[in-house]
Amino acid sequence: MAAATKRWLRRYKSAVIVGLIAVLFLVASNWSLPYVLYGPGSAEPVHPRVETGHKLEEKGALLFTTVSTYSKPNVFSILYAWLNPRMDIVTEEKATGGTVNYAAYRNLLAYMRDSSENGALMAAYDALGRKIDIKEQGVIVKAFLPETKAREHGLQEGDIITSADGREALTAEALTAIIQGKKAGDTVKLAGTRGGKPFEAEVPLIEMASTGKPGIGFYPETVLKVTAPDPVKFDFEDTGGPSAGLMMTLEIIAQLTGEDLSRGYRIAGTGTIAADGSVGQIGGIKYKLMAADREKADYFLVPYDEANGLGNWKEAEETVKKLGLKLKLVKVSSLSDALAFLRNLEPKA
Repeated sequence: MAAATKRWLRRYKSAVIVGLIAVLFLVASNWSLPYVLYGPGSAEPVHPRVETGHKLEEKGALLFTTVSTYSKPNVFSILYAWLNPRMDIVTEEKATGGTVNYAAYRNLLAYMRDSSENGALMAAYDALGRKIDIKEQGVIVKAFLPETKAREHGLQEGDIITSADGREALTAEALTAIIQGKKAGDTVKLAGTRGGKPFEAEVPLIEMASTGKPGIGFYPETVLKVTAPDPVKFDFEDTGGPSAGLMMTLEIIAQLTGEDLSRGYRIAGTGTIAADGSVGQIGGIKYKLMAADREKADYFLVPYDEANGLGNWKEAEETVKKLGLKLKLVKVSSLSDALAFLRNLEPKA
């Protein structure tokens, strides 16, 4: 029997090897791993994605930039990223900041995008001295404190709370007022939306280390609904996060004023935008610079945030030098900085 088996193996050796390789290939292709791959994303005009009801002819383009992310890659994708000097491999836990799960993380990114659109509207209309309607919509769970017990009782990052114990809680202050009538160890019944669908969770309160008062144990932020007097529409459903805020704001102002802020150049940029026009730092700026350079951008507006350590500016300078990128970096701390730079550009012939 053993001799017959040996003869069979010798006869079909090549077929056996090919079969084993095929099996290994299939396993490797379908084996998802808990990592996220990062690389250069897109650098495309904001103009087609923002409508205000006002026509504007742009000789150049204002470009918003993105990071390419690929979650749960297979073995071959990880190998490709490992060999590619312009890509990085990060554990899923680190990429999501320890969020409950990847679905919760995506809900949080979607909120950040929507919040960025609201910030762009508020900053643009404030810069133009025009009024805009703002209404509170709920309280979002941005991140948990280490001591919270809410996670194991069903609350997730990205959840938007609209009521507590049956009482309306559309602002962080309203939610806090309801909780203050309780003590640590009591429970509070929360309700709201999760990714657009209703949710409920009964959560025990803890004693907050910072105040000694009862709390749920998360960083809250009031969700706003902002309605402009003009028919402004955004088309950023395929993106996530807050980093297009600055470029959205510039495009809104350009359309409402009829002023071609591009001056004929391809101007890329990134940065969060607050209602007062301040520009904040973002993640993945090196990938955005690579994307902008690939799309022949002339300038790149970089958040210059002294209060938070100038991380974006330092990384941008290092990336341009290391990779030999041709675009020019521009320091931007506020919307007024960006507008001043653009308006002082000599129009491109």
